[in-house]
Amino acid sequence: MEYQSILFDQHCSRPTSDESPLPVFLHDIHMDQIIQEIVKGKEACELEPLFYTKLEHMESIRYRSAIMEEIDHVVSVEALASFSQRMGRTREYVQYSHTSPDHEQRMKWLLDAASLYCQAIIELHRAMTAAQVQSHGLKRFYAWLNDYVHTSSFTSLHIETTELHEEFSQIQFNMTIADGKIKVSATDDDQDYCKLLSRVLLQGRGAEEEDFAIRLSAGLQLSDIEKGLLSVVRKHYPAPFRKLPKYYQKHLDFIDDSIMTFDRELQFCLACLQYFHSLKHKGLTYSYPSITASRELHIKGGYDLSLASSALHGGQPVVGNHFDLTAAERICVLTGPNQGGKTTFARSLGQILHLSSIGCPVPCQEAVIFEFDRIFTHFPSQELPGTHSGKLEDELLRLKPIVDAATDRSVIILNELFFTTTTHDAYAMGSKALRLFMQRGAMCLYVTHVFELAAAHERIVSLVAVTNEFDPAKRTFRIRRQPADGIVHASSIVKKYDLTRQRIKERIQ
Repeated sequence: MEYQSILFDQHCSRPTSDESPLPVFLHDIHMDQIIQEIVKGKEACELEPLFYTKLEHMESIRYRSAIMEEIDHVVSVEALASFSQRMGRTREYVQYSHTSPDHEQRMKWLLDAASLYCQAIIELHRAMTAAQVQSHGLKRFYAWLNDYVHTSSFTSLHIETTELHEEFSQIQFNMTIADGKIKVSATDDDQDYCKLLSRVLLQGRGAEEEDFAIRLSAGLQLSDIEKGLLSVVRKHYPAPFRKLPKYYQKHLDFIDDSIMTFDRELQFCLACLQYFHSLKHKGLTYSYPSITASRELHIKGGYDLSLASSALHGGQPVVGNHFDLTAAERICVLTGPNQGGKTTFARSLGQILHLSSIGCPVPCQEAVIFEFDRIFTHFPSQELPGTHSGKLEDELLRLKPIVDAATDRSVIILNELFFTTTTHDAYAMGSKALRLFMQRGAMCLYVTHVFELAAAHERIVSLVAVTNEFDPAKRTFRIRRQPADGIVHASSIVKKYDLTRQRIKERIQ
């Protein structure tokens, strides 16, 4: 039976690092930082391209998301993390079996690696059998795994490894150190008098026993003393040493390629789930989105992951926002005061949409996401030294590819577009851009200080970063559907800095 990927169904193929550069929009919504945090500790697995690449088909997204959710809620992240850790040590031991300068040590490293590998496979099979997996992807993998553990190749590997490993574990000998010499002899009975004596001496000191184990060498390579001891032990217990060469030659390439692929793909799921579990332990929620063919969008309690991480470190609460659009509502204009949460909301929307498109959990309580083809973003950028274009020209040059490529299935997030121009020009150019995207049928979130844009067309949905109703100078970081009113925010700023008409007149007089 052929192995089936747990990340890619029949509609899509596995990307490579070269095929998956960092998309520009990920930087604007801080997903590049979030991805680095997610894969921390797993850099050797090169998981980043998997987080960059959107799945093109809705069924592919559902396939991966269902697997992720079942690992999270049914199979157990801990059980699969244990499998992954064993596989990591297996690969490490296999590497030692290739690089150790001592031939016998290379063979023993391979035996230890195979022992770990068999334990990992058997425990994985046991965990998945108990879980009774239901997702299409995990059911296919379990069927493959069930076949694999019953193949003659794995069965013989397991039996031969267990038997030989047990023979080595039964080796016991006495070692006497005196007058600068070490005397090694075979044990004459089954009693370990040192252990018995230590138990007597440690009575009454609690359940824990001290560890008196010593190492003759701290490195991986055998020291001269260890080589000498090994030669003596080999004379007393020749049988397992004679079996090692034959075992080594037979099982030199014991790791199944499909298991290696599964383990690597599993790292993507574990990295993502362990990241969201860490947020959950700090009081934040996450959910698995419903991907639909409808053009509706429903997000409950969405939050910005990058801000959440910094806020949690600072002990600050994280504010979640709801966002709902009907199938006919495509264009939204978000206004409100500075530092009111507008950019944060824009980033959170982009993060939720992108994570949903790669089959991952999303940072919100609930989400119903429509199928889209691409995400485009346009955030303020720093002016690069040596460029000859002005800020406005730079904005237009970066906007043009979005205008050219956006379709009726695209998502466009524009943050403070034309902020370097006058209010009149920003309104004129902004309203033209909104009409263009409206005609295109794309979903667009337009964040701006030009509150008049919210009423530029009857089909525009007005969103406002609201302030405290009793003190407009205080930010709530809540986003609400309501008519824009920039005058209120301007008034609060005037009052805050004591610049009302009456106060100015009093000062002049």
